[in-house]
Amino acid sequence: CLEIEEKAIDYVRLRAGVLAASRALSRYREYHQSSMMQAASEAFTQITNDRYVRLQSQPAGSTEELVAVERDGGSKVANQLSKGTSFQLYLALRAAGYREYATTRPTLPFIADDILETFDNPRSSRTFEVLAEMAKFGQVVYLTHHGHLRDMAVKLIPSVRVHELPTTG
Repeated sequence: CLEIEEKAIDYVRLRAGVLAASRALSRYREYHQSSMMQAASEAFTQITNDRYVRLQSQPAGSTEELVAVERDGGSKVANQLSKGTSFQLYLALRAAGYREYATTRPTLPFIADDILETFDNPRSSRTFEVLAEMAKFGQVVYLTHHGHLRDMAVKLIPSVRVHELPTTG
C-alpha cells in the first residue's frame, strides 16, 4: 500500500512538472513572438473586423501550427478557418511580410488582384485600412472590377489614385 502511495505521489509530481514546463514554454513563446508574427496578428485582427484578436503558434508534433484566437476566447487552427477567413489570414501574413521586408530593403510594389471578393463590406473596409498602412512603406496596387470596392477605397483613403482601364470587347 505504501509503495502504491509513493508511486502515485511521484506520478503527480512528474505530471505537475510537465504541466508547469508546458505552461512556461507557452508563455515564453507568446512573449517572444516575432515582430512579423505580431504584425500579422494585428493585421488579421483588423481585417477580420476584430472577430479574431490574435494569432499564435502552437506545437504540432515536430512542427508548429498557426492558431487564430477568437474574441470570445475560442480558437481555430488555420486549416479549420472558412475559405474567406483563410484568405484574410493569408493576406495578413503577406501584409506582415511586406512590412517586415520594406523596413529593411527597397520595396517592390505590393500587387493584389481582387483579393476582397470573398470579404463582406466591413472586412473589406478594414482591409483597405491595412492596405493604406502598407502604402506608407511602399506602393500598393489593388486591381478590381467591382465598382463598390473602388468607391469604398476612394471614400476611406483620400490619397488613393484610381486608374480605370478600358474594357475590351
